[in-house]
Amino acid sequence: MHLIITALTASALAILLVGLAINTIRLQMKYSAAFGDHGHQDLTSAIRAHGNLAEYMPIGITLIAMLEASGVNFTLLAGLAGGFVVCRMLNAIGLFNPPGPPGPARSIGIVGTLLILLGLALWLVATVLGPILGR
Repeated sequence: MHLIITALTASALAILLVGLAINTIRLQMKYSAAFGDHGHQDLTSAIRAHGNLAEYMPIGITLIAMLEASGVNFTLLAGLAGGFVVCRMLNAIGLFNPPGPPGPARSIGIVGTLLILLGLALWLVATVLGPILGR
């Protein structure tokens, strides 16, 4: 079994995660800040952008892998996986905005992420329970 969608999604998100980690490390070195942000808003944003992706990435990849292994519609799953990657990128971009209310990238990124995760979770429940309930 080849989990093509999962592999591509995980790879894209890993590349994004590495980029965000490098940016965080760069700013930590610039400000000599091994822990915390030392009051620098750009470092706060970098830490949160990296941490936020690290928080949502595992559950997204897990749901995508379970659905793909279950043999669901390839095209629909690929679209949702691509949407998940785009939403995580938008959220990361949005976290680099100056302080204040969230901009459109961050808002679209998080709302899209949550809707896609909810959709994936419900789809997985239906996929698992469907045969059990005789549907």
